[in-house]
Amino acid sequence: MTQISRYILKAHIGPFLFAFLIITFILVMDIIFEIVNLIIGKNLGIFIVLEIFALNLAWIVAVSIPMAVLVATLMAYGRLSADNEITGLKAGGISFYRMITPAMAAGILLGAGHLYFMDKILPEANHRARSLMNDVHRARPTLGFREGIFMDDIPGYSILIDRINPRGNDISSVTIYETMTAGTPRILTARSGELDVSPDGSIITIMLYDGELHQRDEDTPGRYFKEVFDRLRVTLRSTPGGVSRTEAGARSDRELNIAMMYRKVAQWQRDIDAAEKKLARLQKMTTDEEPARHEADIRREQQLLSARFQQKNSYLVEIQKKYAIPASCLIFVLIGAPLGMRMRKSGLGLSIGVSLGFFLLYWACLIGGEALADRNLIEPALAMWAANIIIGIPGIILVLGTARERIW
Repeated sequence: MTQISRYILKAHIGPFLFAFLIITFILVMDIIFEIVNLIIGKNLGIFIVLEIFALNLAWIVAVSIPMAVLVATLMAYGRLSADNEITGLKAGGISFYRMITPAMAAGILLGAGHLYFMDKILPEANHRARSLMNDVHRARPTLGFREGIFMDDIPGYSILIDRINPRGNDISSVTIYETMTAGTPRILTARSGELDVSPDGSIITIMLYDGELHQRDEDTPGRYFKEVFDRLRVTLRSTPGGVSRTEAGARSDRELNIAMMYRKVAQWQRDIDAAEKKLARLQKMTTDEEPARHEADIRREQQLLSARFQQKNSYLVEIQKKYAIPASCLIFVLIGAPLGMRMRKSGLGLSIGVSLGFFLLYWACLIGGEALADRNLIEPALAMWAANIIIGIPGIILVLGTARERIW
């Protein structure tokens, strides 16, 4: 490596690290309130909270790295241009292609490392985060209480609460389905109540006010009991003893590495081939007996085929995403280097502003392409690489124009 290459790379290191920390901090603010809620409201140990934070930090790092590359490239070449060092290099016979070669090489190496992170580390972190949150919900049932959503974490009960007072233990519009008995389940409804959880999370006490109890009479079919009460205490027991570590079960597409997803794709393709053959046989068959059943069989196979295509595309999209996002490290060098030289500014605010605009465009293309690919409207590879193409082509044009010293 020549002295010039080392100097150009050294100009990138400081802005990259600074931008990476700033961007990571901004994205962390999206989850910091949930972390604070776990510490204050849910009585979890500090080590459990730190592990949850670290596992959720993985996807933030995956987003921060490409954006930091763009910010660092804009700042580094902007500073070199503002200090007339670019002019000095050109006077010494150094071409623009030679000036951006070190940054491009660094972008390729960083993209390779980012690909390893996306393929090996991020899926495991996502899986462990989901497993840990499931364990926390089981050990601390209060984490499962959400307004307007049934909570089934406590065995034998299904609980729906319409409103929860975040500053106290008051609740309103409560419905409890008691399913732990072998016979007909009881249904409890109340206009209001109070929720109390023991320190270890093993006992949940719900005091119900102004409610009704409904239960069918098993001895007399078609008859049920209705009991009106002013006040009723319901005690629920869950598993004590803190967070017990378990596996979350089947992995989603974002919890699988590339090899695992290719195996899934092969499995869906076998199902698609079998369904297409069966559908072709059904469509060729003509039957005068039970035509409604025959049509139902055809519709069932068509629905199965559509579902398998959607599942296959979702995995192919995730595979291509793992390649496309690391490749953006090189794409952002191509767009950032000529723009930085033309802006002739080294300020962090301008660099982050320009980077944010490109990154919003990038993620809009990525999300839109994913939605279109999931609906089988475009190919998964094109959907995920469209963002790199849309930004990469102007980047190449800017590189060629800057090398030829064209003024636009």
